Amino acid sequence: MNNLLEIEHLSKNYVTEKEEIKAINDITLSIRENEIVTLVGTSGCGKSSLLSILAGIDQLSAGTFHFQKEQPVIGYMLQNDALFPWLTIFENAILGLKIQHKDTEENKNYVRHLLKTYHLEEFVDKYPSELSGGMKQRVALIRTLAIKPDILLLDEPFSALDYQSRLAVSEDVFKIIKREKIATIMVSHDIAEAISMSDRIVVLSKRPCTIKKIYDIHLSNASTPIENRKAKEFASLYDAIWRDLDYVS
Repeated sequence: MNNLLEIEHLSKNYVTEKEEIKAINDITLSIRENEIVTLVGTSGCGKSSLLSILAGIDQLSAGTFHFQKEQPVIGYMLQNDALFPWLTIFENAILGLKIQHKDTEENKNYVRHLLKTYHLEEFVDKYPSELSGGMKQRVALIRTLAIKPDILLLDEPFSALDYQSRLAVSEDVFKIIKREKIATIMVSHDIAEAISMSDRIVVLSKRPCTIKKIYDIHLSNASTPIENRKAKEFASLYDAIWRDLDYVS
C-alpha cells in the first residue's frame, strides 16, 4: 500500500503565562492507504493534540507533515456526536456539505445512499432526541463521510456510549470504514477496542508524547471487531500493550 500521510519529527509546545509545556516530542509516522491506525496512551499525553494538528485546527511547533494528495479532504469526528437537536437526521447528515457549499443534489443523494446502506433510512425525518446513542454516532460518521474524506480522524468516537452500545457501534463504524476504504487515525483509551479494530497500534509515552512502540496487528481469521476479540493472539497483544503504557511508574 502507498503512504497517504507522512509525519516527520513533529513536535508541539503550548505556551502559558507561566511556562512552556511540550505536549508532543519528535513524532515520525507514516499512514498507509485504507488502514486503521489507533493511537493509545495515557490521558493528557498529546493524542488529541496530534489529531488537531493534522486536521489543521492547531499549529505544530516543529517538524512537518504532508499528504500524498495536494489538497486532501480531512474528516474529523469528535468524542460526542455534536448533532443539532433542531435539525432532522438528514439535515444533520448534510450539514458539512452545506458549510462547504457542496450540497449539490448528487452529494445529497450520496448521503441518502449512506443512510440507507447503514440502516438509517427510516429515520431521515426524525430528530436526534428520537435516536439511540449508537444511532446518533452513526449519523455523525455519515455526516463526516458525506464530504468524501481522504483520511478520517476519530477522537475517542465511542467514549460517550455504554459498553454494549460501544461494542455495537464500533462494529458498525469498522464495517463502514473498511467498506468505504478510508484511511483512519483513531484515538482510544480502550486497548481491546484498539486491537479489535486496527491494522496498527501506536503506543505513545506520557507527555511529552513520543512513539514508544508500534504493533502490526495480525489476527488469525481476522473479521469484525467483536469476532476479532476471540482471536488466539488477542490476550497476548493486550498484555503487551498494557505493559507498554505508562500507567504505573
